[in-house]
Amino acid sequence: MKSLSRRFLVSVGLLSLVVTVLGALGAFVVFEKELSDRQIAYLGDYVRERTSNVDKRFSNLTALHRTASEELERRMDRLGPAEADRLADVYFPQLPDGTRRSAPKFFDGAMEQGQFTYGMGAFIGHAQELTPRDKRALVASFELVSGFGQAARKDYDNFYFFSPPASRLVMYGPNRPDHLMFYRHDAPADLDISKEEIASITSPAADPSRATRCTNLQRLLQNKVGGRLATACLTPAYVHGRYVGAFGSSIELTGFFQKAVQTVIPGASTLIVTGKGELIAYPGFTGQGGASERTVATYERDFSLKTLVSTIAKEGRSDGVVTSPDGRQIVAYGRLEGPDWYLLLTYPKAAVAASAARSAAWVLVVGAMASILQTLLVVVLAQRTIVWPVRKLAASCEPETFGAAERPDVADVERRDDEIGVLAKALRREREKVEQVMASLEDRVSDRTAQLERANAEKSRFLANMSHELRTPLNGVIAISETLSKKQTTKKGRELAELIVSSGRLLERVLTDILDFSKIEAGEIKLARDEFAMTGLVAGIAELHRASAESKGLAFHWNVAEGAQGRFAGDTVRLTQVLSNLLSNAVKFTEEGEVRLAVDAYGAGVRFIVSDTGIGFDAEVKKRLFRRFEQADASIRRRFGGTGLGLAISRSLVELMSGQIEVASITGEGSTFTVRIPLERLEGDGIDESAQEEQVIDIVGARVLLAEDHPTNQKVVQLILDSVGVRPVIVENGALALERLKAERFDVVLMDMQMPELDGLSATIQLRAHERETGLARTPVIMLTANALDDHIRTSLEAGADMHLSKPIRAMALIEAIVQVMSARPADDERSAVA
Repeated sequence: MKSLSRRFLVSVGLLSLVVTVLGALGAFVVFEKELSDRQIAYLGDYVRERTSNVDKRFSNLTALHRTASEELERRMDRLGPAEADRLADVYFPQLPDGTRRSAPKFFDGAMEQGQFTYGMGAFIGHAQELTPRDKRALVASFELVSGFGQAARKDYDNFYFFSPPASRLVMYGPNRPDHLMFYRHDAPADLDISKEEIASITSPAADPSRATRCTNLQRLLQNKVGGRLATACLTPAYVHGRYVGAFGSSIELTGFFQKAVQTVIPGASTLIVTGKGELIAYPGFTGQGGASERTVATYERDFSLKTLVSTIAKEGRSDGVVTSPDGRQIVAYGRLEGPDWYLLLTYPKAAVAASAARSAAWVLVVGAMASILQTLLVVVLAQRTIVWPVRKLAASCEPETFGAAERPDVADVERRDDEIGVLAKALRREREKVEQVMASLEDRVSDRTAQLERANAEKSRFLANMSHELRTPLNGVIAISETLSKKQTTKKGRELAELIVSSGRLLERVLTDILDFSKIEAGEIKLARDEFAMTGLVAGIAELHRASAESKGLAFHWNVAEGAQGRFAGDTVRLTQVLSNLLSNAVKFTEEGEVRLAVDAYGAGVRFIVSDTGIGFDAEVKKRLFRRFEQADASIRRRFGGTGLGLAISRSLVELMSGQIEVASITGEGSTFTVRIPLERLEGDGIDESAQEEQVIDIVGARVLLAEDHPTNQKVVQLILDSVGVRPVIVENGALALERLKAERFDVVLMDMQMPELDGLSATIQLRAHERETGLARTPVIMLTANALDDHIRTSLEAGADMHLSKPIRAMALIEAIVQVMSARPADDERSAVA
């Protein structure tokens, strides 16, 4: 028996080992081939994405040119001969040498036709030969080049209209080192560029498809040192099917090439070649002069560029993967449509195979381990009297086999009279108990889940109703008390009125804190991405708290370190909320001394430090300071008031922005709160708010329609508007508001959201539909409602409202909102007319 058992175990073990090894080798070959194909596909996808990103610079320019061409046709249709003659004499007066050239003021900056024009230069040769159509085209293009050039200045530093074959050019180029003096003054009267490539590439004969065409690479004329490369890209302009010229831009390509040839794939090389196989850019490209003969010879030898590009062109695809002529390189390519260039990424074919083999090697390792394990398991079969019963018992106890139909039969194991039999009986009894508990647990969990879902829905409805119901009476209390405060003639009367205002504001702050914290707990707060100047943002926040600090006799200081100045991207509303909470607490808990706000750079983000010389606190208080509804002690709440939610909300918002907040304090000496937030730094200087001029609109006598069903709210708005000389027309619901709007024009509509018969949202939607159907100008709509949640604001704007103001209404906020929408309306109307 022992000999037979040994022979059986040896034969089965060897057979298992051979089969497993062969299977592992086969899996290795298949997997290695799959990995190689995936790596090659990845190279193709990588180059396709890179090509798409690189080509956007040209495709965006094409879209800009085509838009300008469409606008040129519209403007020429509306430009009469007399007006064209008058504007031609304004934009480029006739000179004694027979040319027309732009006046210096249009480059230096001038207000003409209500538009600020700068950076413009124009040269019109043989002006006496201008046809009326040519003159209209040049006059219309002067304004278009100025407007489009200014709009696209960030991406393209020049924009021009060129009318070949005559030397007629209208150009926007404020950053040109020569200040366009060549065209404005130096160009000879008989300037002839008809033989230049730029004069012919967009003609109907050369470009019947009317596509954007780019010239061959050329050196920038204004670059006297080095060899910076550029190309001129032009799109033909047709007016009623007749060719009138082309819109174009010159693109400086040295830095563009240097970025394009960079690659994040180790061992790969990125090249840019022309459609003829000529090398343009390569690893190590600097832009100073062309590639040396040695460099060109090296790449021609290694890649046979002309043959390679010819092979790619025959495929007729915009992107793909091919093998180099010598068969040693994988070449992924993408075509740049505008200039007809190719972006090539080369990778050694041997490296692809080696990488795939390394990645697939684990199959052999696993196969070897599986062979050994399988052999051992065959031997272990001899121990079936112990292993099998235990495995059967273990399988019966798996969670997924709790069902009687799936559980293996262990009756034969339970009949054993040894230790395994005792264990099997005990497991069966315990399993029966667990099944009873699980059966009842599922029901309890289901019931509890339903209860929690109902409770959550009820909480959401309660918060929305609470917000609306509390803000409606608060609107009357705060707004009327503000008006009442302004009308008091005695100091005592003003103090009493201001006490009402401050109490109402405190109640509003408590309500807002509770709602904010509920939204944070529910995960409903989403961060926005705003671009802002750090100094301007901090200045605005600091100045809001300076008055309250100085009213207590406190010194208030703030500064932004040089390293933190500039432009950033982040959620300005939540950042303002955090800093305002910290500054408000600092002022509140400081009786004498000073409050400081310091901002500096910290690693990849910005650090905000708020310090004071107030009451401070000890280490025990610090442990619970950021909990909700927590303050230092009961005396603090009695003395200073507050909900204790401000710091909890601040911590949650900072963590939501991936930041950290810390605090250090000494009792009786003050506290220092430090906030670190990883803000994205943007290129460019910060915005100088002081340099921006505010447009002042006089709203005295403005036509304002108020749709509001609540008498108190009607009176509140009427009192606020009466103070600035505006008498609103008041209606009680949206249906009446629509009737008045269809019958007469108003400057602004103040629309409540919840009203009988027809609510504010439905009324606004119907108003916008009526304006579109009748072609009426857009009437600004401001939602004036106690519905203040984020969903309410989003719904208002989606319905067509221009702004959303939450009750309780602040008098200045309402007036500023009316001024803002009234000042924005003319620009909107103008854009609508153009479109």
